[in-house]
Amino acid sequence: MKIWLEERIGEPDLFTGRKKELAFFLRWIDRIQRRISQSTAILSRRKTGKTALMERLYNLTFQQNGRVVPFYFEIRETDQWLGDFCEEFFFTFLYQFMAFVTRKQEYLDTARIGSYGEALKNAEREGLDYLCDLLRKAEIFAAEEKTDHLWNMVRDAPRMTALHYNLFVVQMIDEFQFINRFIFWDKERTRRAHNLAGSYLRTCEYKSAPLLVSGSWVGWLMNDLNRLLPGRFIKKPLGNMPEDEIAEMIFRYSLSENMPVTEEIAWLIAQLTEGSPFYINALFRSVFEEKDLSTEAGVQRTLEYETLNLDGSINTTWMEYIDSAFPRINEKYAKDIVLYLSKHRDRRVGHRELKEKLGLEMSDPELEKKLKAIFRSDIIEEDQGLYRGVRDNIFDKVFRRSYADDIHHFVTREAPDEYRALFNEISERYGRLRGDHNRYKGAFAEFMIIHRLIHDVRKEGELFKSLMGNLPDDFVYVEYGEVRSCHSPPLHEPEFQIDVLARAEGDGYSLIGEVKNRKAKFSVKEAGEFREKAGELMKLENVDKAVLFVFSVSGFFKNTLAYLKKHGIAWTSDKRWLEKP
Repeated sequence: MKIWLEERIGEPDLFTGRKKELAFFLRWIDRIQRRISQSTAILSRRKTGKTALMERLYNLTFQQNGRVVPFYFEIRETDQWLGDFCEEFFFTFLYQFMAFVTRKQEYLDTARIGSYGEALKNAEREGLDYLCDLLRKAEIFAAEEKTDHLWNMVRDAPRMTALHYNLFVVQMIDEFQFINRFIFWDKERTRRAHNLAGSYLRTCEYKSAPLLVSGSWVGWLMNDLNRLLPGRFIKKPLGNMPEDEIAEMIFRYSLSENMPVTEEIAWLIAQLTEGSPFYINALFRSVFEEKDLSTEAGVQRTLEYETLNLDGSINTTWMEYIDSAFPRINEKYAKDIVLYLSKHRDRRVGHRELKEKLGLEMSDPELEKKLKAIFRSDIIEEDQGLYRGVRDNIFDKVFRRSYADDIHHFVTREAPDEYRALFNEISERYGRLRGDHNRYKGAFAEFMIIHRLIHDVRKEGELFKSLMGNLPDDFVYVEYGEVRSCHSPPLHEPEFQIDVLARAEGDGYSLIGEVKNRKAKFSVKEAGEFREKAGELMKLENVDKAVLFVFSVSGFFKNTLAYLKKHGIAWTSDKRWLEKP
């Protein structure tokens, strides 16, 4: 897949999982052409991958080159005059629209976004007369500082432009809650446009150009939607990632950072991070000088640095969030409430208990107002009128690191002891469930084989050729431009996953592999299915010359070997592929 709009995740292959969410939203985008998709809000805590998901949806929709034009815009967390905001919004849409209809990626270069005159020249050169008319009208409104008229026009520009060209548009607006916080009516930025989101009341109802909005502050975003845009948005929660996707993510980061981990360490990291992509990224990319993810003790030291050291990225990120939240909710009693709920996050707590245990001198309505303000900052959870701390071991440590009664004791004794107990509990669970972690065993085997293909096979070519049966006579291991696992594109029929694709540089054989690290032997039925999906992959990826291979640690049935031999598919069950280099 081509990356049209640069994704902040960095290396595109690091985007892992979110299969259900991608499938859901791609169907939702496809249904825009039938005018049956309603504006939707993605609801999730900070750092769960909302922006990564939206950027990938943008690129997938752009790549599809159908009748739905993707438009992505992020509202910046900085004070802005409405007139400037209008121009940024309008120019961003215009250039993304021009990029889509012309297939010229240079229009997505934000550095090109300049004046009305430059935009007009580009639109005229591309023969987009309707855009030219919009630009001329917008320039007049801007020059006369008629910001109300300008905002009304540019807000509807995506829908009206798509309609004029017999197209549709999906409007992806990230950090939507900032529209009421950082936009001002006047140039001096003294009069906040605190209800600007309400201007979308009519705009968001059109099914030809629905909105897909998200924000880092769930409670804040929900409050704005319910108050100013009631009944206009479907709410779509985005939780942490499921275990199979987290396992894949851990091994992908392990490969990307050249930091091998065992399947047991992968299990440990998955349980500790509770499916949070942010925490996994932070561990693998920690700047901790003694970072070590190869042992349990090394993982604990790295996690302690990230959460208890003020320079750790996890600590820094959450404290920026908390420090921003508390001034808005009036700090009095807020920290005590959060500390108490965090300590008892395994259960729900009511008003009476909070007032008694914390000695709160306030009425129930006052306490409820305080609790709702804290809840809207995503620092606690609400459940049927009762409250509890966020069920997140790592967030709990970060918060207590700054607000515990005895911070020194917490950092040097209490937190390390709690981590040690948590690590022991996770390790014991791993021991009890050993053999049931097929997703980790499989992901580990894929990781090791990919690691070997990247780092070892050319240096020890004869050895690794001897570990594989039924290779072509002229086969040699070559330099591989990319080595990765891959999935079929979202909504592709049939859906499939390939464990290993090693794309050869030059005229060598590429490798397409199936990996089974389990007790059962590899069957002839599985061999046929692998051959079919490998053929589909070769068409999608334009691979002309390839050797198919199967790694099965428990071996093969006799009829399977006969099938593999007949169809020129190589095989191996040699465990040396999985040995640590």
